[in-house]
Amino acid sequence: MKREGFFRGVQACVGAMALCVLVLFNSCNQSPQSALIWTDIPELVVAAQLFNRENDQFAVDVEYKENAATALMKTNKPPSLIIAKFLLSKPVIRKLDPLDDLFSRYYVDPNDMYSALLDAGKQGVQQILLPVSFDCMVLVERKSDSLGAGASMLDLDAIREAGDKFTRTEKGVLSAMGFSSVWNMEFAESWLLAQDAGFSPNPNWKQTSVPKSGDAKTWPLLWNKDRLEQSVLALNSLDSKVKKDDADAFAFSYFNKPGYQLVLENRVLFWPMKASDFFKLPYSAKSQLRYRYPAANQKLILTEGTRYLGVPKGAKGKKAAFAFSKWLLTPANQEKIWKEMETQRLLPDHVGPLDGFSSLKQTNETVLSRYFPEYAQNKIVAGTLRSPVALPDYWDSFSRDFFWVWLKTMLTSGEGTESDAQKGTIGEDFQASFEQYLGTMPDWLASSR
Repeated sequence: MKREGFFRGVQACVGAMALCVLVLFNSCNQSPQSALIWTDIPELVVAAQLFNRENDQFAVDVEYKENAATALMKTNKPPSLIIAKFLLSKPVIRKLDPLDDLFSRYYVDPNDMYSALLDAGKQGVQQILLPVSFDCMVLVERKSDSLGAGASMLDLDAIREAGDKFTRTEKGVLSAMGFSSVWNMEFAESWLLAQDAGFSPNPNWKQTSVPKSGDAKTWPLLWNKDRLEQSVLALNSLDSKVKKDDADAFAFSYFNKPGYQLVLENRVLFWPMKASDFFKLPYSAKSQLRYRYPAANQKLILTEGTRYLGVPKGAKGKKAAFAFSKWLLTPANQEKIWKEMETQRLLPDHVGPLDGFSSLKQTNETVLSRYFPEYAQNKIVAGTLRSPVALPDYWDSFSRDFFWVWLKTMLTSGEGTESDAQKGTIGEDFQASFEQYLGTMPDWLASSR
């Protein structure tokens, strides 16, 4: 009896130990699968916090990368998910896997998104990238100015005509000016991109190659010479009736304050800025202002900051990456993120978790309008969106160090004129200046070799 009791005791003990081992094993198996996200959107960390709070199967970690696209091009240890700008170019897309499972298995609804943005992320029939956010240029004006009040969009002809009527002189001195493209180089750049100046990575350029002098076909960037000339000419026509010296004196006298303040003072008619920057203005200013969309070919002028998400080839944690992507691209969850940001007092210094317009139409229609009522004045019509330009991953550096400098010279020195376009000198000047810039071996070029 004692041996039988002892055996039963041992049997019970072994059973208990087995149960403990089983529980520990199951608990290990149930630890959440993690995904690493690379992004250039700092606000996305709020979304990650909420996602992790709601999920016990998956977890995500966010790592900020100032230029996530370039980091992806250089790494051999890719993240599970990348959410950033400059992902549309072919060299970057070749690093990514298709996302079609998000539609078929995770039931992301493509109809929730703006079709122009969605289509830009396709390669053939495969969806490689999904749009997350975008921004566009607006023209800020006083509410009391009723000229063309019914138009939500203004093309270059309308801007030029209104600007010419507004511009005035007092005692021979320029005292008010309608508009100039040099006031905001981001506007000027975005306009050229919208006019299809043809900037894109050269598919035949190899990172180990050296650009040959005089042979643009061996350079890392392609462009359309004729379209570039025509676009520069169009921008120069916006303030063609104002002499350069007068415009310089006007800027020297009055441009010691924010542009929107000059609009309120009736010193300028239109001031260009990003839509997200307009929403961040003080309420006291926004209550006296309105905005309209500058248009090129009846489409809005997008900035270069359109963000997409993609899953790199060879990445780990893909299930978690897909789960987070599905969660992020759900309107109800984006509303939760806005509420969390409100709780953390991150609004209105940030325009939501993406610091711009969402790729989800419903989020802009309902949530954005609630937190920024100014948007209701002039909402985006889906059909006015264009496909973003597939810019190279080094565009920020190229633009800051070279392109803006060259473009401003064309717009202020009197070189970007119709006679110059007829002679072809605008295109020639760009090629010569670009070659000189490449000769300095900029960081983005040196690091790619």
